[in-house]
Amino acid sequence: MAEQEQNRTEQATPFKLEEARKQGQVAKSLDFNTLVMIWGLLGLGVIFGPSAWQQLGALSRDLFASSADLSLESIGNLGWMSALLRAFLGIMGPIVAVAAVLAILANVVQTGPIFTFVPLKPKGERVNPVAGFKRVFNKKMLFEAFKSLLKLGILGAIAVTFFSALWPQLSAAQSPDTAAVQSWFAGNAVTLIFRLGLALVLIGLLDFMYTRHKFKNDMMMSRREMKEEVKRREGDPLIRAKLRELQRENLKQSASVKRVPEADVLITNPDHLAIALRYERGSMAAPIMLAKGADSWAAEMRATARRHGIPIYQRKPLARLLFRSGQLGQPIPSDSFLDVARIYAELDAKQRGLAEYEVRG
Repeated sequence: MAEQEQNRTEQATPFKLEEARKQGQVAKSLDFNTLVMIWGLLGLGVIFGPSAWQQLGALSRDLFASSADLSLESIGNLGWMSALLRAFLGIMGPIVAVAAVLAILANVVQTGPIFTFVPLKPKGERVNPVAGFKRVFNKKMLFEAFKSLLKLGILGAIAVTFFSALWPQLSAAQSPDTAAVQSWFAGNAVTLIFRLGLALVLIGLLDFMYTRHKFKNDMMMSRREMKEEVKRREGDPLIRAKLRELQRENLKQSASVKRVPEADVLITNPDHLAIALRYERGSMAAPIMLAKGADSWAAEMRATARRHGIPIYQRKPLARLLFRSGQLGQPIPSDSFLDVARIYAELDAKQRGLAEYEVRG
């Protein structure tokens, strides 16, 4: 059985994927999130970077220009610090807000909107040192460590190659013109970030595809798991068969109750059972059972009989016999002939002169 559980050859069903989603288990690449955030911030830097740089420069100049007048001795004289903090947040606030929005969008693009607290619920295994040791030293964590080292190696190689090529040009930064030096450093910084960003594009897309492939494989199911899932969703096959049988019986019962207006007589228990009979002299050897019902069906049959003026006879032993042995659409059992014949004889007598249609006995 364990071998069968490991033989996962079937694709995950939509039900299993939805259940995993409710548990917070989705295919999500952190490198893809980093890719989106880096390039989003690069775009923001290209658009608003110069103005933000100028604002920071002006803030620094003002701070240095008034440094002689600034007081650090009294709390009441520290208003300049709150003003400095507000100015700094005014510059950095939009950057932080854009980074947060990009992080949310990157997750939504990968997984769609998910709202669940299941991953946050406390679990005993999380504080179990043995389980924690197994989580740290397993194949998955070793592979993730290898991925991190590989990414670090790729980005490091790009940075080393860039600085090696830039090293002979450092003499260009030796200039009394601070604007030129600033422009030189800014240009090379943008070039380095752009190259690292291209590497992150490759890393992020590969990790995105790998994460989805791995999640698809992790969600695969064995045939036994698929059968168990069907049982969880639809119930045990024996129970389903019983329910289908009851449904067929209810449909058959409903159809038979609709034939009560065609009956000659209704025999009751008096409250729990009801049997509708019809007899055509000359064309039938014995009365046939048009309908039978118990409890709520019997109550409905009695109400229908009263609405259509069908005589109701209360015969407990006969009603039980007919309900137990009689078949819908078939002649009544032979051992009930005598009692039914008496009812029809009584019915015939009443139709000739009596006005009482319901006889209690």
